[in-house]
Amino acid sequence: MTKHGIKKRLVFVGGGHVHLLSLKNADQFSRAGAEVTLIGPDRFHYYSGMGPGMLSRIYKPEQVKFDVQSMVESRGGRFVKGKVISLDPANRTLALEGGEEIPYDLVSLNIGSYVPMDRIPGAEGEGIPVKPIENLESARESILKKFRNGIPKVLLIGAGPAGVELAGNIWRLARSQNAQAEITLASSRDGILPNLDEKVGRVAQRSLSQRGIQILSNFRVGSMGKGLARSQSGLDVPYDVAILTIGITPQRIFADSGVETSKDGALLVNDYLQSTNYPDIFGGGDCIEIKGKRLRRVGVYAVREAPVLLRNLLAMLKGENLKAFKPQRRYLLILNLGDGTGLLVRGSWIWKGRLAFTFKNYLDTSFMAKFQVSGETK
Repeated sequence: MTKHGIKKRLVFVGGGHVHLLSLKNADQFSRAGAEVTLIGPDRFHYYSGMGPGMLSRIYKPEQVKFDVQSMVESRGGRFVKGKVISLDPANRTLALEGGEEIPYDLVSLNIGSYVPMDRIPGAEGEGIPVKPIENLESARESILKKFRNGIPKVLLIGAGPAGVELAGNIWRLARSQNAQAEITLASSRDGILPNLDEKVGRVAQRSLSQRGIQILSNFRVGSMGKGLARSQSGLDVPYDVAILTIGITPQRIFADSGVETSKDGALLVNDYLQSTNYPDIFGGGDCIEIKGKRLRRVGVYAVREAPVLLRNLLAMLKGENLKAFKPQRRYLLILNLGDGTGLLVRGSWIWKGRLAFTFKNYLDTSFMAKFQVSGETK
């Protein structure tokens, strides 16, 4: 509390991976003299690591989401449904889309990222962006409808981990419906999974190709419209459903706020996950960049940031020293290939098989069980 006994206003923006641990322990902030508020676009937050499996129904939607509203409210906090569109650090306020302003004394932002559809002319009216993860339910429904009229052409634009997993799981969806789909995975580079070791891409490509999934290398989409994706070299590829996994970029709310940002507009933070020029602003996940450390925007870092963020927010309320986040140099990645197998990657070491998917399923479901504390699966 302040010296006058007034509770400090601690606001969380977004209920993603980095904030889950803090929201689950919201009562600790109350005991430390804070009034806790969570702002989010919906009461549920979906776990991206199980999104492709949700599309194919390895998992039901209720297995893949957290009830963040109930999580925070049952621990003495409040939930505000809305989208933050701007941040005023000088006056310590957040502006919501509907015009409401939320004041704060301490704020933490975990607002994720988005697929920049404007990079491809015509994409916004034609394609389905892979984020937010709830979009995969729309993609599933679109594909199911197309099955009724024959063999749909499904185009995935972007051949990183998300594109590879979705290609495999759309194949699985077709099999589950006794249907067929012409699935094409378009890569702007030579081969797939370009940011991983070359042999990882080869193994994944072999798995997809053996199931009849077409791989288009060096296909950089220049425009989309009327069911056609045209490459910059003039090649046309038809589609009935197009899903874009062309990479992600941080949300735009920091750009005009006065906080320091990275080149791509992410909130620039120090090793304590604290804004480099406003010590009452914290953040984690896809929307930040740690000064001096260029980390890939993957879920494993967000999960590892969570306990550090919890500790440091409590330390700020109590006037204690902060703890530095020390990212690991190498991390584990397991892809769900959609055929019951997984592709486990750690550096240049890979392992493909059913046990790899079993291990991924164990890690994912264990993570879900830790934070599904509000009856989501009932």
